Amino acid sequence: MDFNALAILVKVVELGSFTQAAEALGMTKSTVSRKVSDLERNLGVRLITRSTRSLKLTAEGERFYQSCLLAKDIMEQAEVEITAHQELIQGDLNVVMPVELGHQVLGPYINEFIKLHPHIRVHLEMSNREVDIIGEGIDLYAQVGTRKDSNLVSRLLTNATRVVAASPAYLAETGTVTAPSDLRPPHRQVKVYNQAVKLLSWELHDEEGDVFNIDLPYRLRVNTITASLQACLDGLGIAVLPTFLCRPHFESGSLMQLFTDWQMPTVPISLVYANRTLMPKRLRTLIDYLVTRLNEDMQHGVIPKKNV
Repeated sequence: MDFNALAILVKVVELGSFTQAAEALGMTKSTVSRKVSDLERNLGVRLITRSTRSLKLTAEGERFYQSCLLAKDIMEQAEVEITAHQELIQGDLNVVMPVELGHQVLGPYINEFIKLHPHIRVHLEMSNREVDIIGEGIDLYAQVGTRKDSNLVSRLLTNATRVVAASPAYLAETGTVTAPSDLRPPHRQVKVYNQAVKLLSWELHDEEGDVFNIDLPYRLRVNTITASLQACLDGLGIAVLPTFLCRPHFESGSLMQLFTDWQMPTVPISLVYANRTLMPKRLRTLIDYLVTRLNEDMQHGVIPKKNV
């Protein structure tokens, strides 16, 4: 088996192009194409279907590609362990997290981690889009809510609490509310909709077991919690927001918490990664660091890391 051909195949799939893979590997396109063709011939199966515009793995190709990734991880780990610097944390990490979670909480920890480990290179994307962790080659995804996938492993960071909030100016204009049943027109909400929050419950629960579902009309719909917070501060409506984002504004008086006798279901925030037989040391170290730092700062009440 030509192990160099396996590495070439992985690079072609990662970049989705023979040309880009050749440039990244410092080889000619014809050499890359020949190596993949030789690999297919030796295996007796078609791994990639080629067209003028795109490349796509066949079913056999997908299975073989996942095996190549596992082999790549094992070989990389073996290489680290036999070097004189086997304790060195090194390599690339692809990390994706929702915008607010990145800006307000985890992003600063990533920066700290990079300073501690100069041989690590992190590709950090802050986005509220839907992600395919395995298909996109994402090493670590910070997830809001839950998902069930046997191919993924989840490590809980925290259970985030949420509150209903409004600005004093909004309440002075639209009318005060003392109970969830007061939430009816002319009251309105600032609605948030994105992939990170679309499945979250908007129910309120009290100690007697009563349940109230927040369902107000809106005049503004936004795709980030930060935008919702700012709109709430500007008096555009009532908003459901993470407690940690609101705390500084409750203290300053720029926002008021509504219905303190009612609670919303907590939202799990987890670190999610592919279920691999062998986890790269750099990934395990990053996960441990994020969990430790978040727990430390939560105990000292210094979340969020940045105020909006």
